[in-house]
Amino acid sequence: MADREPDGVGPSGPGAWPPTGAVTLLGQGYQGAVYRVETAAGPVIIKRAIGRGLARAVRRAMLRREYGIYQLLSGVAGVPACRGLRNGEELVLDYVPGPSLREPGQPPGDRPRFFAELLDLIHALHRAGVAHGDLKRKDNILVGPGGRPVLIDFGTAVSAPPGAGPLRRWLFRQVRRMDLNAWVKLKYQRQELAMDPVDRRYHRPTWPEQAARVVRRAWRRLTLRAWRRTGRR
Repeated sequence: MADREPDGVGPSGPGAWPPTGAVTLLGQGYQGAVYRVETAAGPVIIKRAIGRGLARAVRRAMLRREYGIYQLLSGVAGVPACRGLRNGEELVLDYVPGPSLREPGQPPGDRPRFFAELLDLIHALHRAGVAHGDLKRKDNILVGPGGRPVLIDFGTAVSAPPGAGPLRRWLFRQVRRMDLNAWVKLKYQRQELAMDPVDRRYHRPTWPEQAARVVRRAWRRLTLRAWRRTGRR
């Protein structure tokens, strides 16, 4: 990864800016660019809107929306603290050290404890009126200090604060089910374990998930058939 300093990036607050060390570009996605910034107050993560015109405006709106999600989750253990939204386009988050669940050998040690704590964290999100919506992506789950789960990237999260309308509450319920389905899938993926009857109640795929599964299976059969035909030649 190359070190660089993005124009205008930096958290607000005393002692937190300017950088005292490297500004490292971690990656770019649909929301913009993500940086790790070393400051006098410790490392922070900056999510910054990039691009021009309509693309930049859309990304700014997405970051403002995500900032609102973090306000609902303030104080929830296992969610990085949000330090603010700087200049309306730079979301500033505490940096949490630890590998993602995608990395080999994760989680180490007591796997049942990790997934029990992850389930508790998901329930805490839901009680706060937030459903993550992208937990099947292992990069969004960190194995933080002490081997405890940490959830990141709430760009696709759905909230249902008090007073939310019926459509929003319905969408929240669907995404909440997706979170729990993802937890079951992650816990039992590639594990030769019979599903605990207590966990089975969380496995209730939504109709979009069921449709996606049908499409995936059909695609796999189709591509396997094509591979076999090619192999015979």
